[in-house]
Amino acid sequence: MQVRVKLMGVLKEKMPEGGALELADGATIEDALQTLEIPHESVHIISVNGSFERDFGRTLEPDDEITVLAPVGAG
Repeated sequence: MQVRVKLMGVLKEKMPEGGALELADGATIEDALQTLEIPHESVHIISVNGSFERDFGRTLEPDDEITVLAPVGAG
């Protein structure tokens, strides 16, 4: 199945070609992060279809849109 991905901040460099990620049916947010090689400590907020999500075990559906925001530091 294919999901759409938006990566913000320093994570933009890991954006897949065309903003789409191919995953196995029944894949979770955790599976998507592993495929994108994004460790948990690099994730501040995740949303799926515009709704904040805390459960990395949430199963994704075809055409879901995942947005991942990195932590932002200030000095």
